[in-house]
Order: sequence, then structure tokens, then C-alpha cells
Amino acid sequence: MKKKDMLETLCRIGEGISIMFGSSCEVVIHNLDSPDRGIVAIYNGHVTGRKVGDSLSILGLKNLRQGKITNDLINYESKTKDGRLIKSSSFYISDTDYSFILGINFDYTNLKMADLSIQGLIATADHIEDCFPENSNNFIDDVFCEVTDSIGKPVALMNKDDRLKAIKLLDERGVFLMQKAIPTIAEKLNVSRYTIYNYLKILGSENSNNQKS
Repeated sequence: MKKKDMLETLCRIGEGISIMFGSSCEVVIHNLDSPDRGIVAIYNGHVTGRKVGDSLSILGLKNLRQGKITNDLINYESKTKDGRLIKSSSFYISDTDYSFILGINFDYTNLKMADLSIQGLIATADHIEDCFPENSNNFIDDVFCEVTDSIGKPVALMNKDDRLKAIKLLDERGVFLMQKAIPTIAEKLNVSRYTIYNYLKILGSENSNNQKS
């Protein structure tokens, strides 16, 4: 492809990218044959404050001087003079009679600020495990399964100490604050309601007198 045709193609691509990604996305086309006035086309130039006829960037001039300009640079970080955050990529296109760079500079400063705000909103303190049951029956069932698993025995093999431990764990988890918890737990442990009240009294629970129903 001739130099003129390639430049026209790069301009079409550059303009398309700038439109697609909006005003925060600058696309610039450099002619490496004239590095001191290398910018031959630029879209959304307000991102870096440059215009047609300006020189290569400092990094571009440095890489050109060191012979590294032939390598594509993908998704590297840079900053504008006023400190805005830029992520950039540079693509090298050359043939016998031309050497161009298609550069993309995306200003993500506002996105970074939004991200920091979101992180602040979703940040929590130390991890505290919680669950959100749909109703009290589900809550009692879930906690009872958790407690029996921690004891490591099926109900049929539990002795009095095991049942006392189960009642203690259930009480600590707030099960006996729920209505009908005592008859439900009594049925699950295959004991009487009186036995549950007695266990709670032995444990010194404030719930031993809360559910006389």
C-alpha cells in the first residue's frame, strides 16, 4: 500500500476508534520520518492537549533514538502534565517508503475516581458470617443442621451432654428468640418441651421462661 493510502486508512481507523470510545479516547497518528512535527492526524486531542504538527511524545522520541520504535507497546500507563491518568498503546506500521505509529491514549481518571468511590461503598470490616433465611422455619432448620454437624452425631446417638451442648449452641445463635422454637427443637431432638425448658434453665438461659406455649 502506498504511503498516501496507508495514511488515509489509519485516519479512518483512528477517527472510528475515537468515536467508538468517546471523548476520553485520543487517537494520534505519527509520521516517524519527521519526529519533530510527527503528528499528522489527531482525534480528541484535548486528552493530551496536542495538535497536528506537534512532535512525538517523550517516550516516542526516546524509543526512536534507541531504535526501539519498531516494537508495539500495548496498554502501558502514562500521565498528562496536569496529572490525569492515561493508558496507552502504540502500533508501528511501516513499509519501504513510510513509518507510522497509530497511538491510542485513553483518559481513565474519572473511572479511577469512580472505582475508588465504589470500593469505599462496598468496603466492609472484618468478615462476619451471616445468612438471610426466608422465614423462621428455614432459620431453625438451617441452624439445627449446623449444630448437629458440629456435634458430629445423629440425634439418635446423642446423650444428655450432647443434647445440652446442642441447646447451648442453638441458644447462642438466637434460635430460642423465634416463636415456636421450643416445640420445634423438642421434636427434632426427640424430647419433651419440658426437657428443653429444663436444659435452658440448667444453662442459665434467659430464654427458659420466654416461650411457655
